[in-house]
Order: sequence, then structure tokens, then C-alpha cells
Amino acid sequence: MKKVTTLVVVCLSFLTFGQHDHNTAQEKLDPLNQGVCGNNVEMEAAFAENPELRIQHEIDQANFELEYQQFLNEYDPNARAQYVIPVVVHIVHENGPENISNDQVYDAIMRLNEDFSMTNNDLSNTVAAFTGIIGNTDVEFRLATKDPDGNCHLGITRTYLPGGGAHDTGDNSFIRDAVQDEHGNWPQNRYMNVFVVKSIVGSAAYTNTPSNWYSPNGMGGSIYMGHTVMGSIGTSYLSNRHILSHEVGHWLNLSHCWGPNNSAGDPGSCTTDDGVSDTPNTIGWFGICDYDGETCGSLDNVQNIMDYAGSCRNMFTQGQSARMQTALNSSTAQRNNLWQTSNLLATGTLSAGELCAAQFSSNVQTLCAGQSVDFLDESYHNITSRTWTFDGGVPATSTSNAPSITYNTPGIYTVTLEVSDGNNTATNTATNYIVVLSDPGEAIPYHEGFGTLTSIPDNENWMQISENTTGSWELTSLVGSQNTYHSAMLPNFGNTDGSKDELISGSIDLSGVNPAESMYLSFDYAYRKVSSSDNEWLRFYISNDCGETWTLRKNLYGDDLSPLTQGTAYYPTGPEDWSTAEVLNINSAYYTANFRFKFQFENDGGNNLFIDNINLYPASVSSISDQENTLGLTVYPNPVSEKTKITLNGAGEMSVITIHSALGQQIDIIYQGELTNGINTFEYNMSGLAKGVYIIKVESEGRVQTIKLVKE
Repeated sequence: MKKVTTLVVVCLSFLTFGQHDHNTAQEKLDPLNQGVCGNNVEMEAAFAENPELRIQHEIDQANFELEYQQFLNEYDPNARAQYVIPVVVHIVHENGPENISNDQVYDAIMRLNEDFSMTNNDLSNTVAAFTGIIGNTDVEFRLATKDPDGNCHLGITRTYLPGGGAHDTGDNSFIRDAVQDEHGNWPQNRYMNVFVVKSIVGSAAYTNTPSNWYSPNGMGGSIYMGHTVMGSIGTSYLSNRHILSHEVGHWLNLSHCWGPNNSAGDPGSCTTDDGVSDTPNTIGWFGICDYDGETCGSLDNVQNIMDYAGSCRNMFTQGQSARMQTALNSSTAQRNNLWQTSNLLATGTLSAGELCAAQFSSNVQTLCAGQSVDFLDESYHNITSRTWTFDGGVPATSTSNAPSITYNTPGIYTVTLEVSDGNNTATNTATNYIVVLSDPGEAIPYHEGFGTLTSIPDNENWMQISENTTGSWELTSLVGSQNTYHSAMLPNFGNTDGSKDELISGSIDLSGVNPAESMYLSFDYAYRKVSSSDNEWLRFYISNDCGETWTLRKNLYGDDLSPLTQGTAYYPTGPEDWSTAEVLNINSAYYTANFRFKFQFENDGGNNLFIDNINLYPASVSSISDQENTLGLTVYPNPVSEKTKITLNGAGEMSVITIHSALGQQIDIIYQGELTNGINTFEYNMSGLAKGVYIIKVESEGRVQTIKLVKE
């Protein structure tokens, strides 16, 4: 048959199908999710810029065809000669579902090995016409256990990147750059690099066939997989289990069954060929499994992994296996170096790998008393036993791979994991790893003026999560909103990476609030843009389960956050620089003993952000201060940490000045008697009162005036 040289950039987008009887229903893809291929985008762009690369590619493919024919002369499909290929999986994410689990990676590698060794459990579904030519490629793919410098490694890297690797087919240099900046270069003549990304516009996965137009010492010949088609668990589905095998087929110089294009179903493909003699000519099937289909005069091998038929695909042919083995024995792109003993030793894939790291993760690190944490042992390699120690936890020890531990007492606790491979041990002790908050939390009325804190975070009042590598939330003693010099500051000047930074409160007890009453929350903030085109987000979330789940309650975006600009690092200079935001949609579903709230800021090249004077109390209290101030009542300083002065106008009338809690209970009588004519001043010592919101109330001959006072 005709031998066609090609370099393939493939795109697929498959949904889940059920298995059907070979002679009954067809399996179809949803046409809205099929994707449109951007074939050869990366290659053609490179060739357009450097035409000599196309010449090099054509020479490489011509030489490969000669090598393939020579290999076929000696190829015995029943002979066994295993090739081991080191693999590293690079997960590029923005902390979303595209940051897939290690288990999903392991599953993808397992499915890949099944397809390349004829052990996939759907192989028995192969129609009789093709069972005699099923090919065992004798390739085993193993995650590397050493990095390019010889250091112990998991074989999986994780790189935070705004956008999570979302890109057009072939437009991937920024993804490689991000991974290389953080994890170094993984040469493709030593590793098969697989990038798992958030999304690929118009496709689900793609790669390049072997060629010398890209450097064997770089990462230009990598495989790119959308996270929803990587393996068969997690964010993927069982019907997608062969898609990585399809891409690896291209990576080892296989074309689609119909030849060098991505247009499955094109009648013109009957005149082209994939360069493999035992795959019948076909125009290809796009999401349809017609086991009796004949598109070019003979029965189509619709179940071939290199077709687009869908979930019924399950096999390579012997000719395809020989072609992939040829690629592994060819110097083109130096694929022949991958399986050499010296490289397997260097990448740690000759054996199961040495024990070198005790490592673990957990679903949460901050929780409320009485809640549980799910831990997972992620140590490597070849772990045979483990011992956990949980300071403050119940149970206090465990040997499980994934223990669930309950913490009943507020505090900050250490976790220790010791693992063994039977001969060696490794230990990881994480101090201050688990933060357990009080349940019930802090009583209301709640106020935070940051004047009594020593740091942010303090693992009691405030925690933070930062994606920003250049700065995170911190306590500043330079500026404040209430004529004070304390606030929470996010040093955001010059940040343009789109990262998010969260400032998260401790637990607050709202369980005693009347369900019929709304809650009032306010905070002051100061912010400037760097330029008018900056559009940054300040989001406010609340939680009724100690932070396990969050609900958005307020957005401040772009000009709503501030229309003003300042080209240098911004710091507010006076009260006029501060704005007050109110949150009035906290309903009774959130009146729990472990209520929490958080601020989330998403940057876009803007400036520093400051937050101060946070207040939370029943909404009925907030309306008190809205009354007309006919007595000229003022309180200063406000907020106050110790002594405050109360001033009001008098004309000899009898008056009573009292202080009340935010819920209305009278706490003390500040003054009772006759006011002098003119301005009256009274000093009151707040040092004996808890921090929070209070009400100063003046009753004077039928007139009542109140003002809110904050103790910090």
C-alpha cells in the first residue's frame, strides 16, 4: 500500500458511550462537543518561519520509511522484546479541577500500558475479522523516579499558571516555559513528557510525530492532554481511556487510519493511506462505531485506537506495533535513547525506585473543633509500611494509607509520617500543620480593627491562602481607616499574573441570632488602580460549616472597587481615601456556631489593597446610628482600645448617658444629671469591656440620640 509521510497534530473530543452488540446500535458523539481540529498548527507555524525545517522534516520521514521497511523484513509479531519508556507528567493548573490527582495520573499510565500490551479488558470485544492481527507493541511506560539532575522524584510536576494551561492547539510555548522555570528542562530524548492542561481550544489532545526539526534536548515534542481525557477516573471518564494511547501512537509515528489529515469521514481519504499494510483503507469514523462499515470497499477497522470512532476503539494492529517499534529504534528525535539501560538507570525507571521521600497531603488544614481531616500518604517510592502520629487527633496514630482523623480541641497541631520500604525509612514532620478553631466561635458583636494583632496570619483570628509568589496578606501599622494605624494589607503593586489571594477569618458564633433578623456586615477598604485599564476583583464569601464550603456574597470589580489611579505603590493618606462596603445578604442559613468569612482578591496589574474596621452584628443595630444627630453627639477616638471621650451639646436639661451592647442590653450608666450650657465632655474607660460593637445612648428631655462605638 501507499506509504505516506506525515506529522500529526491530533484533536479529539469524546463523550461516554455504552457498549453495544456488534451488529446493533451505533455509538455517536454529541456533535456540539466534537471539537474542530487545528491541524499542524505548531508545525506549520515553525515551517512558515523557517522553511528549512520543513525540508528537515521531509528528510526525517523519508529515512524513517526506509527504516520501517527494513524493520518489517525482520519483525516477528510473536517475539517479545520489551521497551521501557520513562514518563513525566506535568500538570499545569490554576488550583481548579485541572489540578488532577496523582491517582488519576496513575490510572492514565495503567490504561496506556494495557493498550500497549494487549491486556485492556475491552480487547475481547474485537470483531472476528481483526482478532488475528491485534498487535502487542511490547512497550511499558513507567513514571520516572529521578529528575534530570538525578534527584529522587515522583514523576509528576505541578505548576500554577493563570489560565491553567488553556490554549489554542499548538500555542504551547508559554506552558513549557512555565514548567521549565519552576521544574527545569526534561529532555525528550530521556523522558516522554505529557502535559495535562485546563483546556485546548477546539481539541482534547495533540502531539507531534518524531522529527529532528525540534531539539531532542528540549520539550518541543511533548504530548498535550486536556485534563478531562487523561485516564478514566477523576475528571475523566472510562470512555476516554484510550485517548492517551492514541496520542502516544502519534508520538511514535502513527497516522490516523485514513492518512495524514484530521477530517474523519472525508470521502477523499480513500486515496490516502496511513503507511501500515494491515489497516484497511478507510475514510474514518467520527464518533460512530459501525462494526460492519465499509467506506473504501472493504471492512473498516473501526475499533482501531488511531481512528476517531469513539469508545469502541480498543486495538492496534501488528503493522502499527512494528511501526511504533521502528520509531523506538530510530535516531529520529532520539527516541532510541529512551529505553537504553543507561537512561533507565538515570531516570530511575529500571526498577521500582528507591525510597526517598515521606510526603502527605490532606483535604483541609484548618477546621473547627469536632471536625475531621482526611490525610493521604503520597510518599515515594516502593512504600511497604507507614506510621502516622497525629498530635491532638483521634486516633493519635494510624498505619492506614488514607486515615481520617478527628480533632476535638482548639489548637495548632503537628503531624508526623514515617514510611518504610522494608529496609530504609523516611520521616516527615509538619509542625503547626493543623489549625483547629473554636466551635462555637467568637461571640458577636464582632469587630476587627487589627490593632490588637501581632501578625497575619496568626492561625486563630486570620488565615490566608496565596497564589501570589511576590506577596500575601500582612498586618501593617502604617495606615488605618478610623484615624488608626493598623489594617490588613495586600501588597499588590505590580502584580499582573491573575493570581488570587485570600484573607480568611476565624470562627464566629452566630447560633444565637434570631432567625427572623438579618445580619449586617461592613468593612472599610482603600485601593487605587495603577492604570484605568486595570480590572481587579475583591470578592467576599461566607461559610456556615467552618470553611468547608463557601458562598459568594459581594463583588467589587474594576471601577466599582475604585476608578482612581496612582502609578506608584499606593498607601491611603487620610479618612477620605477609605470606602465602606456593606454586606446585607447574610441570612439565617448561616446562623451557625462556626460561621466564617473571607476576602478574595484577584489581581490584574493594579495596586495595594487595605482592609480595616470589619463589623458584624444584627441588622437592627445598624439602623440606630442613622438617626438625626440633633444633640451633636460625637465619640473620639472611635474605634477605641481604652479611654474614649463623649461630647454633646447641652442647655441645662436633665440627661442620661448609657452604654449598651450591640444586642441592646444596657451595660453601664456613663452620666446621669444636668447638662451644662454648651459643649459637655465625658470620659469613659472601655478597658474592662471585650472588643466589639457598642452603642452610646443619650436620653435628654424627650430626645434620644445614639452613636456606634467600636472597642478593639
